[in-house]
Amino acid sequence: MSTSGASGREAAPSPEASPWIALTVWVGFLAGFCVALVAVARPRWFPILDLAQTEMRVRDVLSTNPPLIGLPGRIGTLARQGSHPGPLSFWALAPFYKVFGSSAWALQAAAASLNVIAIGASLLIVRRRGGTAVFLGFAAALAALAHLDGTAVLTQAWNPYLPMTWFIVFALGVWSVLCDDLAMLPFATFAASFCLHTHISYLGFVGGFGAVAVVWIAWSWWKRRPALGPRAGRWIVISAGIVIVTSVPPIIQQFTHDPGNLALIWEHFTNPPLDPIGLRRGAEVLLVHLNPWRLIAGQDATTGSVLPGVLLFAAWFASAIVAMKRRLRPVVALDALIAVALFIGLLSIANIFGFVWYYLMRWAWGINALMLVATGWTIVGEIARRGTPSAQRSRVLVTALALLAGVSLVRFAVDARTIEPPTPRVSLVLGELVRPTVRAIDAGTVPGGGRDGQYQITIVDRISINAPAYGLLSELNRDGIHAGLPPQYAAIVRDGRVVAKEHATAVLHLSVGPDIAAWEAKPGAVKIAEVDLRTPKEQREFVRLQARARRQLRTIGRNDLLPNIDDNIFTAAFADGLPDNVHDTLKRLLEIGDRSAIFAGPAALAE
Repeated sequence: MSTSGASGREAAPSPEASPWIALTVWVGFLAGFCVALVAVARPRWFPILDLAQTEMRVRDVLSTNPPLIGLPGRIGTLARQGSHPGPLSFWALAPFYKVFGSSAWALQAAAASLNVIAIGASLLIVRRRGGTAVFLGFAAALAALAHLDGTAVLTQAWNPYLPMTWFIVFALGVWSVLCDDLAMLPFATFAASFCLHTHISYLGFVGGFGAVAVVWIAWSWWKRRPALGPRAGRWIVISAGIVIVTSVPPIIQQFTHDPGNLALIWEHFTNPPLDPIGLRRGAEVLLVHLNPWRLIAGQDATTGSVLPGVLLFAAWFASAIVAMKRRLRPVVALDALIAVALFIGLLSIANIFGFVWYYLMRWAWGINALMLVATGWTIVGEIARRGTPSAQRSRVLVTALALLAGVSLVRFAVDARTIEPPTPRVSLVLGELVRPTVRAIDAGTVPGGGRDGQYQITIVDRISINAPAYGLLSELNRDGIHAGLPPQYAAIVRDGRVVAKEHATAVLHLSVGPDIAAWEAKPGAVKIAEVDLRTPKEQREFVRLQARARRQLRTIGRNDLLPNIDDNIFTAAFADGLPDNVHDTLKRLLEIGDRSAIFAGPAALAE
């Protein structure tokens, strides 16, 4: 690492870490992902909700109608549903998905592959910024961050999760630009596009970090052009090309659809449907994420004490002042970027409206890791400046950092052995319903005309906001059966997966809870399969908790949510302002679940 002498002048930068050290660390990450992918290979996983939608979009990449925008989000209204800005994650996943076999497991392997590449890019960038100690310090922080996220998260192709490792690439790439290493600008540019396309919560960071990079490059080009290196123009042109190419799909969508998605995003943020949570609450949430112990221990949270976060902020701020005094330029550049990140992060969280979902600020743990590295870098540099340089002391430091990184990587791999696929219980239910449905259609024992028919999928689900319907649609499409949701879902599943009532030859209805009895009474409806994973004890607990939830809601004056206990427990569980005890009761109901069935009926029952 760079340190300054007594004269206050910056010392020459340390040589880069050995490529074999970098490769060894990267292989350590790779091993954890391999363990995880083996663990989730069996039993077969059936994606639902967003993950089912993602798999369908990834399959579309290799079709004649590729996706132009991202997944639908909490943007706009149901009548004017907006989506995340772009399709880059689908396009990036598609080659790996194809190579690994175009299955649900292949989607997990594709997500893991993108994260392995992002981690490798981060290690490559860090290796250019300092010596072995600096590299291992970053590697330890990155390993702690990966352990916090866990392979269960890092093998999911869910759009809030996919950008997390690429956000680190983005931040490190901009840091490199501030250190006049413009060869890393294309890395930063691609990572920025990936983050922004995939989830709108990265909009502030892309705008803020991008502005910092552009201003620095422009000023340097004007005042100190030789410092940018002889190939600066080449890297700038390549990066501009990445921005242009990745911007084309959402721009095409904007001009070929009415309303265009970019217009819906603009409308949503200039006229939000609810009041934001505000700066005070935003600062509390941000400080909870700056708790260094939670990062090291792998304990994700959105609530808790803010004191550890305040202490880390104070230590980082003090170290930043020391770094400026000592003219530790790489550290000063990193501190400047962290300051920008904290400001943008605070504004981003403060402008959240509605329920504060944990996934909206997963980037905050990355900022936490960068703060720990920057603080530690300055402290070690100050100790070295005040003491007598010693090769033995350097070896001790490198050994300690190597052990720290190694322990985190081992924890990452060990935890991967027990990984479960997302929503395993709902996935198992869906699997129990999909297989007999395909067999019944092939056998012609249900209405619809077999594989020549067009099936409209409907659902009544009080547990998981219709999540299994998207999984059912994806699995039927995978088996070559023409099925689609009603037209009101067109913005979610795209026009090609919509079946209107006038075109349907039959209805496939997925029924959960009391709705099963209603469909059993419908003329012409045929029950294909029914499944209830609850034990008798859980069934009794479900009834008991429903009664408790009603009493609790009446006690707190939320009679408006009472119908949801029968019709939509999920929306009740995440209503604003519920006390913890009420939330816990409703959450437990969701965990237990309910019985599910699938029916086939005549087209007259279509919506």
